[in-house]
Parts: sequence; C-alpha cells; structure tokens
Amino acid sequence: APDSENGVARTIVVRLGVAGEDAHGGPLPHPVYGAQLNPDGVPGVPGEGRAILTYEEFETTLGDGAGVPMRRPRLSFRDLAYGPIESEVKTSVRNAPPVFGLGLLEAVREDDILAHAAPGRGRPNRVFDIETGRRVVGRFGVKANQPSLKQQIANAFAEDIGVTSALFPRESCTPSQTACLGAASGASGAELTAAQLDATLTYIRGLAVPARRNLDDPRVIHGEALFARIGCALCHRETLRLGEFPLAPTLSGASVHPYTDLLLHDMGDGLADGREDYEAGPRDWRTPPLWGLGLVGRYGDGADYLHDGRARTVAEAILWHGGEAQSAADAFRTLSKTERDELLAFLDSL
Repeated sequence: APDSENGVARTIVVRLGVAGEDAHGGPLPHPVYGAQLNPDGVPGVPGEGRAILTYEEFETTLGDGAGVPMRRPRLSFRDLAYGPIESEVKTSVRNAPPVFGLGLLEAVREDDILAHAAPGRGRPNRVFDIETGRRVVGRFGVKANQPSLKQQIANAFAEDIGVTSALFPRESCTPSQTACLGAASGASGAELTAAQLDATLTYIRGLAVPARRNLDDPRVIHGEALFARIGCALCHRETLRLGEFPLAPTLSGASVHPYTDLLLHDMGDGLADGREDYEAGPRDWRTPPLWGLGLVGRYGDGADYLHDGRARTVAEAILWHGGEAQSAADAFRTLSKTERDELLAFLDSL
C-alpha cells in the first residue's frame, strides 16, 4: 500500500514492459528500466525511481441499498533516474502475495488442473521453464507466469533485491544504467549459490497453511452453501489432488483445499492492467488461493486484496470481479445483509 502522506508505494512492485514478446514468448522488458522498477539502489548506483499510487474513491450500491466504498488506483512515477516512462509502456502493479502453501500447489497434479480448463471457464498459462528449456503449464504468480516454485523464488531474488543465481545469472542492469553495469558483483559467479537457493526452496515448500476456524458456526455453514450457489466455487475450487510430494511423502496423492483452480480467467476491464504475460492477456488473472484469507490484515497494517491491493475489504474485492466472474459479483449484490454476512463469515473462516 502507498505511504499515507506522499503516496509512495512501498509494499508493491511495478512490472514494466513494451509491445512484443521475448524469444520464449514472454513479455519484453522496458529497454531502459527493465522488467521491474527498482526504487532503491546501492552505494554508487542510484535507485530507478518511485512509483506513486493514488486513488479515485467512489461508492457502489448493493441491491438492498447498502453502500460499499470502492477505490480505483492511479499509477504515476517520480524521481526517475533515466528519463520519463512513456505513456505507452505497459505497467502492472503487483501486491505482495502470501507464501504459505506454495509447496502443496507445486505438487498439484497437472492433469487435475487441465481437467477443469474450458473455454470461458478458465485456461492454463503456458510459460518458459528455464531449467527444462520448454514451455509448460504455469501455476505461480498472479498471472500464472512462473512454472515452478524454484523459478518463482529465483526470479524474486533477481528482480526484487538484485541477487543473481544460476537461473538468473545476469544483473538486472540495462545498457542505459552505466553505474549499475560498472558496479562490483556480490560474487565471482552467482551471488545465490545452488545450496542457498535449494535451502530457500525447501523452506518455502514447507510453510504450512493456517488451519480453518469456526467450522461449526451456522453462519459459516450457510455461507459455504452461498459460496457455491452464487458461482464462486466454479473458479475457486475447494479441492485439488496432489501428485508426488517428496518433502512429506505421506501427503502424496492427498486432497488439499486451496480454493483455486490455478487457471487464468478473464476478470474484465475493471481489473485489466494493460500488460501481457505469455498467454495471459491484460484482463487475465490466475484464481488466487483463498486458504488463509481470514487472517489477512490481522497481524499487520491492514488488508490489501486483489493483485494490486486496491480492495480494503473482501466485499470490495468481490465487487471488482468482472468478465467470467461478473455473474458471481452480480449475485453477491442481490444477497440480503444476512446472506452477505454469512458468506463473509465463511470466507473469514478460511
């Protein structure tokens, strides 16, 4: 979320791109600022600039007359070290996602994901796997743009904090960034060793999903039925089947309950970011898992939902759903207050 005083976005990243595709079908980075704006530098190397998020506040009215505050983000930049970012540049604001349960999502059987793909009802993103050199089904990232947890982690090391690895061996310096190109590296080879990357991977794989709460609450039980009735469960699938899970072999073949299908869905113009990512278009987003949803914001500085953190409440997030999810959002609008409270109680139990 942005700093309340000056709008500087400190807990998000901004992905950048230009028209076209790279050699593997992925997005083309900005020729000067690269694939991601890096606001902070190191001694002798300036940060690239600051992303500023401001909001257009408005209110939407539900079927019973209740109002729900909403906000639409507006992105701008300041203190840019290498000249302006042109208006035609493709930008995408990304909120920091939860990192628990990722090992289980990595172990979900691919055939279970593909079995639920259908025109207008979700499709996979096919992305480049650096280790195998092939296009495979993506499952990590808000646009399912990473094929494996290892590549997701290595990419975060490279783009978020500038640490190289065997998967991303080059510093994220463009030809225009001469100070960056001339700076000393943190190691003679990859800064993150194979052992360190594997240790990080093992740690992330083992982060457990929070336990559900209030399962016997009648409101939660009724809310779960409403979740299915208004169509949320069509994309937020309760159950997925695991394949092999070497970290905990007893879980191999087990069923887990992440409330996602790991597929891309057209979410409408309201959530579109204007940027393609392999086969994901500007309106396409991977169904986010809902496990742990009820704990968001309880132990921090408040809740920020959706890919760019625009929604401050679960109700606000639901009402931003468009495209393939428009009918579910419309159905939510028609619920009585009692029904809305039951649905939200169910989501809070996850």
